[in-house]
Amino acid sequence: MLNTVVSVKDSVFNESKSVISLKREMEIIIETIYDGVILSDLEGRIFRANSGVERVSGGIKITEILGKTAKELEDEGIIVSQSKKILGKNPMILKQRLRTGVELLITSTKAYDDNGNFLFFVANLRDITELNRLKKEMEETKYLNQHYYQELTDLLDKLLQQNSIIFKSKKMQQVRERVLKIARTDTNVLLTGPSGSGKGVIARFIHKTSYRDKGPFVQINCGAIPEPLLESELFGYDKGAFTGANKQGKIGLMEMADEGTILLDEMGDLPLSLQVKLLRAIQEQVVYRVGSTTPIQLNIRIIAATNRDLEEMVKKGLFREDLYYRLNVIPIHIPPLRERKEDILPLAFSFLDRYNKKHGTDKSFSMDVCNLLEAYEWPGNVRELENLVERMLIISDNQKITPDCLPPHLQAASLSLPLQGSILLPLRDVKLRAEREAITRALELGGSTRKAAKLLEVDHSTVVRKARQLNIGT
Repeated sequence: MLNTVVSVKDSVFNESKSVISLKREMEIIIETIYDGVILSDLEGRIFRANSGVERVSGGIKITEILGKTAKELEDEGIIVSQSKKILGKNPMILKQRLRTGVELLITSTKAYDDNGNFLFFVANLRDITELNRLKKEMEETKYLNQHYYQELTDLLDKLLQQNSIIFKSKKMQQVRERVLKIARTDTNVLLTGPSGSGKGVIARFIHKTSYRDKGPFVQINCGAIPEPLLESELFGYDKGAFTGANKQGKIGLMEMADEGTILLDEMGDLPLSLQVKLLRAIQEQVVYRVGSTTPIQLNIRIIAATNRDLEEMVKKGLFREDLYYRLNVIPIHIPPLRERKEDILPLAFSFLDRYNKKHGTDKSFSMDVCNLLEAYEWPGNVRELENLVERMLIISDNQKITPDCLPPHLQAASLSLPLQGSILLPLRDVKLRAEREAITRALELGGSTRKAAKLLEVDHSTVVRKARQLNIGT
């Protein structure tokens, strides 16, 4: 009997020791949880809290909340406000703002024993003040991103305006990269390249992408204005400066460009007598109207353009060396269209779209027209291409623009090219090539259209008509 009692006592002692050990382990676990943990009874009265509560609450002591309900904590001002909206029944989720300014996200769950009897509420407290701060920062970042995106969109709109650079070739990509690099500066620029290559477009592009884009862009063609009038056009004149002058005087083009950009086109045609005056105006940013001694202060950017070799002109004494070096700070060369054939079709389609809108049409190029455009050498460069596109659009009777809308010299030039190469011509053009070669050879052998017709075994009228169509001299 005694042994049994001892055995029971040992069993109870061991079980009690196990419970104490388990309780201690639970206390350690609760205490080491980083978030705040609160245990409350069925009435919501707090009977246990870990040290994480003091940390996440911003310094509210555990002794201040033990034995109290959420209502009592609110009455005492510890809880400033709490949400009434409960998401779900178990667990409950609500927000509380404390007197310390901290906002807590509380998740409260019911705990049950093995028999399903309610034990207590377990509430997990998390500081969402930091989360709200991060959310605010993200919203601000989103706003800034939208702001920057809008700025980029505005810049892209500028680049896609009528005067933007349309290209596909590597050479023009290099030109655009240099232009974008220097556009935001006030450095003088010298644009060189053959006539019609797009120097004016590049100059406008520089102006539109610079901080002067809200100011005026003034273009003057130095070769189109008679020499006696050029000085007064550039610098303006005072009233009564010369016979026939406006009684009120006249503002000069350089003065009109104040706070903006001036393009001095065809710079190589500027007379030597005027070059020294222009040099002084560029260096000092000051002009004097003809007939006046009053200086006019300017703030302009100078872009010069020419299709002539100014360096060679300097050597021959036709252009001032000091003016040349003043203008040639940033040289940019625009290559002719024949050296950047990848740009022909993008430019042609751009012009086609522009003139479709202008004339209220919806025409398109046939594939053989595209091939012929790429095969041509374009001595008139981009200007010639633009004029031809408008011409073909106007004279074409069909929605599809075909080779018969091309001028004879362009058809003849393309047909004289060898068949080898990367350009694939339609069968119709191959046939035209063969006819051209046969008629040309027959004319050489026969010496006349009638003898050529006999050699080719066709009517004389056929040879005459074909020769005229293919632009073959008879």
